[in-house]
Amino acid sequence: MSTLSTARQEHNRLVGVGKEIHHDAPQLFINGDVEGDGWAGHGSMLSLGAIAPEGETFYIEMAPLDTVWDEGQRRFCEEHGLKRERLVREGIAPTDAIKEFAEWILMLSDVYKKPAVLSAFNAGYDHGFIQQYSMKADIPNPFGAAPYDIKSRSLGITGEWDWRLTSKGRLPEIILPEGEFTHNALEDSTYQQPMDFALTALEMEAQRWRK
Repeated sequence: MSTLSTARQEHNRLVGVGKEIHHDAPQLFINGDVEGDGWAGHGSMLSLGAIAPEGETFYIEMAPLDTVWDEGQRRFCEEHGLKRERLVREGIAPTDAIKEFAEWILMLSDVYKKPAVLSAFNAGYDHGFIQQYSMKADIPNPFGAAPYDIKSRSLGITGEWDWRLTSKGRLPEIILPEGEFTHNALEDSTYQQPMDFALTALEMEAQRWRK
């Protein structure tokens, strides 16, 4: 007899269904995450991670772009391994980093013959930095202008129209993978991808029931 809870079994089923839907979608939904010591326009993106539906991954750490930061955000990043002094010495130059990322996204788009869409948890934060850095490097944003926000999508399954319920610790178990966000950009992208798949399956199955 399986030791998995009913909710965990349903989560696994939804993830499998959602992955197939993403595979067949006309766009390539890339789960991405940014760790930064502020916000776009006031602070720096310090790391960027992403994972494609078929498991291809990208991760890079970069030197700070700006000489300003939010103190709380900087402290949080440093607690999770992104120390500013180290990145000044060792991080990839910001324009080189975003160009490398854009090349990776465009390569995947070419392989799968689909335009890429950024899918992220609180996508406005991540997309803002990617847009800013793309403009600094004088290249198009590889995701275009419209990200897909997992956090916003989750509001409809909470049972109440209460934004507080979209915090990760309060979402239904059938959506949440095992483990938790580590605040490593690649690990967080990988963690949130099953959430994305599960939500997709729930939404598509709900639409079929309504027909």
